[in-house]
Amino acid sequence: MEIHVKWRLEYRKHRYIEHLNNIELEQRLKDILLNTIVLTEEAKIGLPPISAESMEWMELWTHVLEEMCIRHGPYPAGFENGFMKDFNLPHPCHGLADKAAKVVKELNFKIGEGLIKYGTAEYLKDTIEKGIVRIAPASYYSDSSLNHAIKDEELEVFVQPHPSTYKIEVIDGRTKQSKGTFQPLDNKITTRSLTDYYVYCFSPVLVPRLFVDFEADACLVITKPVIFINKLIAAFQKNMPHFISGTGIVSYIDPLRSKNKTPQPIFSKHFRYSYQQEFRLIWLPPEIKEELSFVELNVTGLKDCCKLVTLDKT
Repeated sequence: MEIHVKWRLEYRKHRYIEHLNNIELEQRLKDILLNTIVLTEEAKIGLPPISAESMEWMELWTHVLEEMCIRHGPYPAGFENGFMKDFNLPHPCHGLADKAAKVVKELNFKIGEGLIKYGTAEYLKDTIEKGIVRIAPASYYSDSSLNHAIKDEELEVFVQPHPSTYKIEVIDGRTKQSKGTFQPLDNKITTRSLTDYYVYCFSPVLVPRLFVDFEADACLVITKPVIFINKLIAAFQKNMPHFISGTGIVSYIDPLRSKNKTPQPIFSKHFRYSYQQEFRLIWLPPEIKEELSFVELNVTGLKDCCKLVTLDKT
């Protein structure tokens, strides 16, 4: 039996996305596709190496196709004509693609060798030469002017379980007694951070696609991440001593399959961003803040733990 047939048969036993409308199914397909393509070291669109992770993405892709097939018949039935027109493909003709591919190939940076901070050469030069580090509040990333790979609701995350698995108990306001349970019409459960917070993002991977997606013409290759992060924490504490710092790997949430019904947004994101493999440094305020402003740190000695790489010159 071909693997896609096996996946289709298994999906029919548990149609966990049957409650989505067609538009939501199309969006899910695009979110999955974002994680099944790469920009190769030759600046071409390709597929990731076969692995357990890449096979899981292909299985999820097949589930969406099978749900549409159940509703409307074989592909492309059910999909709106041109529904992929707004898909954010990391285009190989992008001005950064060839340069990024060349730099990545020359550096041959491997996971485990450090962290990467993508950005613009103008600001990253100030970071490594002058020690200027600009820290953004999480609320900033909802700015509509940001591109698709950066813009996100960092203050909230949602899950959307199958309605059959989710019930709400109604309590009588007068007697405080239960009036029974019901299935809500909207099964989307959103968890929102009580406060704004500061966040500084890295990735353990150096790949051409992230230069293109982040519109980054440079990066910091942080070869001593513990030292780098401790320097940032110390500089932040000097300016704002009552904030609590923390670090962690971001967990990517599939809203339809998450076992955790209340994931915390500080270290959780929607699974469409999984390919970014984010690691983050955060600072929480001592009291709830609805909105924070940018903070500029002065950090010394960063040349000892990282180097600047630009796409024009390594």
